[in-house]
Amino acid sequence: MTTPLPTLTTYPSRHPASCASLSLPLLSLLNRVLPPPPTLSLSIGSGPGLLEALFLHQYPSRSASFYGVEVAPPHSQLKQGKEVNTWLPEQNTVTVPGTWAVVGGKILKETGGLVFVYPRSGGLVGRYLEECNAEKLEVVVWIGPWCDVEEYEKVLKGWGVREELGDEEKEDGKLVEEGEVVVVYRKKMRME
Repeated sequence: MTTPLPTLTTYPSRHPASCASLSLPLLSLLNRVLPPPPTLSLSIGSGPGLLEALFLHQYPSRSASFYGVEVAPPHSQLKQGKEVNTWLPEQNTVTVPGTWAVVGGKILKETGGLVFVYPRSGGLVGRYLEECNAEKLEVVVWIGPWCDVEEYEKVLKGWGVREELGDEEKEDGKLVEEGEVVVVYRKKMRME
């Protein structure tokens, strides 16, 4: 028997299976800023996959184009039957060997949107930006604590332009709790 997904509201709430606080306005923002299907989007830092599962539950049309990137559990955890990803369907999960690793292969070259949820380092964000197809990647969303914004913006400013979140997000409710921030960057347009 699977555990039912928690119910979200317009006010952000904490859940043991998520680093970030979660809300309906946050899911709505992700749906608005990420490229539409069939363009692929990856969520890096999915952990148990609660944010990603809630997003796909709210927007099922994205089920073939939205993936959570999880870290493979150590072999000892596999023996004990522990699962890292308990929420996100297997078909929407991409596994990497460690928190330092970048998804490889065709999926990364086809990715148009990246969502970083409390990533471990700015270096990881930078490696994803380098490895993605420069022509395909359109938008990057970073969700994390206010105290880390400066570190990650150094990396993101070199790649894109920060999108100011409009009043519609404020009217719909609150994205995340105090002390957290959601930052959206769009690819810089090249001048010909």
